[in-house]
Amino acid sequence: MKIRAIVLGILLNYIVGSHQISSPNDDHYWAGVVEFSFKERTIGNESALVSTPRNLAKYKDIINSPEADPLDIVVFPEYGLSQVETASFVPNPSDLITPCNNLEYEQVVRDLSCLARARQKYLVVNLVEKAFCPENSDWRPCAPNGLYHFNTNVVFDRHGRVIARYRKYNLFGEPGINITSWSDAVTFETDFGVRFGTFICFDLMFERPALQLVKQGVTDFIFTTMWFSELPFLTAAQIQQAWAYTHNVNFIASGSSYPEIGSTGTGVFAGKRGRIITVMNHDAESKLYVAQVPKIDRPQATINRQPVIKYTPSEMSNLKLKRDHIDGYLMSTLPMNASFHEALLCQETVCCNFTLKYTVTVPSVPNQAFYSYVLAVSDIKRTFDGFADGMITTCAIFACTDAADRKTCGTRFTDRATTVVDAVRFDSIDIVGEFPDGENVFHLPNSVDTSILPLEVDEIEYSETSFDEGDTPRKRIEYKLVKPRSDLLTFAIWGRQFLDIASSASATVANILLVLLVALFAAW
Repeated sequence: MKIRAIVLGILLNYIVGSHQISSPNDDHYWAGVVEFSFKERTIGNESALVSTPRNLAKYKDIINSPEADPLDIVVFPEYGLSQVETASFVPNPSDLITPCNNLEYEQVVRDLSCLARARQKYLVVNLVEKAFCPENSDWRPCAPNGLYHFNTNVVFDRHGRVIARYRKYNLFGEPGINITSWSDAVTFETDFGVRFGTFICFDLMFERPALQLVKQGVTDFIFTTMWFSELPFLTAAQIQQAWAYTHNVNFIASGSSYPEIGSTGTGVFAGKRGRIITVMNHDAESKLYVAQVPKIDRPQATINRQPVIKYTPSEMSNLKLKRDHIDGYLMSTLPMNASFHEALLCQETVCCNFTLKYTVTVPSVPNQAFYSYVLAVSDIKRTFDGFADGMITTCAIFACTDAADRKTCGTRFTDRATTVVDAVRFDSIDIVGEFPDGENVFHLPNSVDTSILPLEVDEIEYSETSFDEGDTPRKRIEYKLVKPRSDLLTFAIWGRQFLDIASSASATVANILLVLLVALFAAW
């Protein structure tokens, strides 16, 4: 009996060990994503000197938890840990430095390095980094204290070495944070045979570095974010799943959690195979979510989806949502006295054909609220809260709270005392759009329901075909709803044209041109 117990113990240790460290031959790897309460970063007027070590202790608890045991890689969200006042120096990855117990580095970086080594895990932690200014050939003026501050993803390997460092390039405001002279396309290799790219939050909306990494053949992405969700197209999980689907990449997303200001959104998405985990919260939480991720080049790999966490529309009303600048869209109201509708809408270079089959059940009880819908097309520029401008090309169906008032389109019923009924069941939707095409364009299938979750991938069909119209590259996209839905807020082909540059990058380009002119005049 004793021998049998010893053998059983050895087998159990082998099984646990094999789960802890995936290999290049495995069809999967294990990833953990943390939704971390931003409320816990600061309590009242607590200083960063107090909140940073307190939150570091919470990070340690998560990394050391039993739930983290099987993980190969653990990801923490944007701005979950430190602030400018508690910024840390970070080693250059090319130096392969292990900061653990190295007093040249702040305690945050030292302790994370030690944790990665002790737990034998890759860690991706977003923090505020400081660096001496100027750096390399950067000619830009330095702050009086001689330091840069960057919003940085730091990657530690299983030995605690810093193997990657990505500094956010497309800032969403973020006073006191600098950007690099040029965007960096940062990748890192792992011992389980996967190369990751990484970028941060607002970077998702731009060509560089996000699409630059896709064009380089990267198939797995680490995304840290403190997203501010917006209807009808840009709630967090909605855009995360859509981006992963369009590029057929694994997308590992970790979000800061503060629903009252619009921030939540964590998930693991397996490209065109859809979600493994999707989290959209109505209350702030700090929690580790665990996923077995199928490698993109292993089509035989099984996909083990976690049960969907779906809150009611009433509960989700606690999540603050911004509204997109959709008033310039060309819109057409969906008739409520029909069951079939076709429409053609065009704006500038975009045309959309809509074919819908639907069932309308208007409430018979007085004062019951229900959503009406509009069809819409856009080929216009919008601002992202003044931090950047962007061209948006879209064919869309989205909800309104008042059919007579277009200003209510892209909004929700948020009064918990209001009874909202599902008056429109969409039996099928077929949208065919023609759009500009080229290297500076991307489109994606975009959807969200009243629980602020995207539709499952088996509920849709999506295809793109490129063609030339004279000398102009064009794209024909068809997007279908193939299973009935009565709780839609949005169903759209949504796209970006990169005719724009983030405002911070615009300043950089202007300064570069100025320096070149000065240099030319000096040489002359």
